[in-house]
This record gives sequence, C-alpha cells and structure tokens, in this order.
Amino acid sequence: MKKSSLWVFTGISLLIIFALTIDIGEIWNTFKKANYLVIVPGILAYFLGVWFRTWRWQVLLSGIDEIKIRTLFPIVIIGYMANNILPFRLGELIRGYYLKNKEGVPTATALSTIFVERIMDGLALIFILAGSSMSVPFDAIFSRLSQITKLDETFLLVIFTSPFAILFGLLIAIALNGPRSMVIFGQLTSRLPRNLARNINHLTEDVVKGLYSLRNWKITCKALLLSLPIWILEAVLFHTVLVSLGILPINSSLGHIFASSVSITAITNIGASIPSMPGGIGLFEMIARETLMVIEPTSVSRSEAAAFATLTHLCLMVPIVLLGQLFLWAEGLSLRKLRHEI
Repeated sequence: MKKSSLWVFTGISLLIIFALTIDIGEIWNTFKKANYLVIVPGILAYFLGVWFRTWRWQVLLSGIDEIKIRTLFPIVIIGYMANNILPFRLGELIRGYYLKNKEGVPTATALSTIFVERIMDGLALIFILAGSSMSVPFDAIFSRLSQITKLDETFLLVIFTSPFAILFGLLIAIALNGPRSMVIFGQLTSRLPRNLARNINHLTEDVVKGLYSLRNWKITCKALLLSLPIWILEAVLFHTVLVSLGILPINSSLGHIFASSVSITAITNIGASIPSMPGGIGLFEMIARETLMVIEPTSVSRSEAAAFATLTHLCLMVPIVLLGQLFLWAEGLSLRKLRHEI
C-alpha cells in the first residue's frame, strides 16, 4: 500500500512540475496554430495498432484456446480504457477478468499472456529505438536522461534493456519446463497450510498455462514480429502530432521527423511503463517533453515540447476511452460494475 501511494505521489508531483515549468500562453498559441486534421490519420493508425495488439493476443492465447479477433478486440479496448482511467494498470486485471467471463479462460492465465505482451513490447521498443538511433542523437538523449535522473548513462542503458531480455528468457524457461516448474512451486508451498497451498498451486498452474504458447517457437516469433507494427503505428500518431503543431524547422524532412517520433515513442513508453497514475499521466508528459527537447535542442522550446506531449497523450487516451465506453454500453456494463466484480 505504501509503495502504491508512493507511485501516485510521484505521478502527481511530476504533473505539478510539468505544469509549473511551462508557459501557458505559449502552449495556447501552439495549440491555436495547429492543423488538427493532420492528426486524424495518426489516430486511425493507432487504432490499427490496437488491432495488431489484438491479433498478437490471439496468437499468445492460441496454445490455450482458439478465440476470434472480433471477440478479443472489444476486450482489449475496454482494458486499455480502464488503464487510462484507473491507476496501477488495473485495466490489465479487468481485461483478464472480462476474458474469463466471455470465454472461460482463467483470469490468471489471461494475465500471464498479458505479462508476456508487456515483455514483448519492451523488446520491440528497444529494437525500434536501436534502429532510430542512426538518425537521432541517441547518446544525447541518454546523457540528458542521466542529468535528470542523476543516474549513470551506462546504468540507465542497462535498466532500460536488460530487464526485458532477462524476464523473457525466464518466461521461456518456465514454459519449456512446465511440469518441473510446478514441482518447484509445489515444494515452495509445501510448508503452508494445506488449503492455502492448494489455492496457490492452482493459481500457479493457471499462470504457467498462460505461457504454453512460448513453447512453440513459431508462435513466439510471430508474436514478437507482431509487436513491431504495433509500435511503428503508434509512432505514426506521434509523427502526425509533431507535423500538426509545426514546431520543427520548416526544412525538417518527414524522414527526420518520423525518426524523431519513433525515438520519442520508444523512450516515452519504456519510461512510462511503471504502474502509477491513470494512463501514466505526469510521467508520460515529462519524458515525452524532455526527449523532444534533447532531439531538437535549438528549435523547440520547453512549452512547445509540452504542447506536443500533452496533445499526444490526449490523442492516445481520449479515443480509446470513448470507444471502450461504447463497447461497455453495448454489453450493458460499466467500468464500476466490472471493478466491483473482480
């Protein structure tokens, strides 16, 4: 509970710092001159990315049950809507619970596949960031992040990359050694009261079951490959926001803008993946703003970068929330009802 409160306090503090370090008048002028029609294709690209997320989830669930994409898509949307409204990524829990109600897949099994998704997202973002580093000042970005966080650049690079690779390797090892993993977990719980041990072992079985797809290298590779268009399409949204605001130099090529957008997308999403405020509010804005300023130190002011971060986050959150609410109404449900049922 104390740790959860700390993350909320951190998110609120970052949001306050974000608001106190900008010029509201300059942000308003930046918004007034924006061409918002340019953002529409970006939002459509983002929703196409959500469809790819659904396809990837279907692939990861294929070792457990065959579920159609049209069934999973509303569940994914509702889960992301809940993430944008509720703190600590509770939308993942709602998504797992909703899948259980719709298809009978145990919640722990669904959450296990969702955790695999998050690891694959991290790996995909690292790969995309490495690709974009050929066009943007990658070293300067980490140098600036090092100044902000007071952490060594090498240490930052390690904590950005190694956890995803280590966790992914661990998950594959558990999946490939399912029965043995269960024996080990059983030994760890053997000294607990019988009923408690039995419940924990059942829960562990459901979790390990969610990793079954990782035993098949074709499914694993397919899911990893599907992770790339997800984030490239989200980068398209970042790109259209940058173009719409017109805050980069006139002579900036679309290729340079897109490379910058890819880098900002990767760094912001890796950095804002810590469960805290709803939708990562506060943390997202700070990271996106500072990253843009490092990439374009002479042409973009802090307030213009703040306008970019704010508008991008709104484009990521509001359409998903609206569509998720429509899906809930169609099912005769509400987010409050789902929360109370969990």
